[in-house]
Amino acid sequence: MQEFRCDSPVCDSHLTASDKNDLMRKIEQHVKDVHKVEKPTQTILSYLASTVTEGSGATRR
Repeated sequence: MQEFRCDSPVCDSHLTASDKNDLMRKIEQHVKDVHKVEKPTQTILSYLASTVTEGSGATRR
């Protein structure tokens, strides 16, 4: 299970997926919907991908 925790000071979202590609799609949608970034750059997405970890699958939102 791959997981991502948004570290924005105003967001405590926790996303999970069975593989990294799935998770990156969720992260991109999260950035658009929650943080109002209309078109996330490859630099932003690459940085966020570097923070993805292997997790237990426990969810928190």
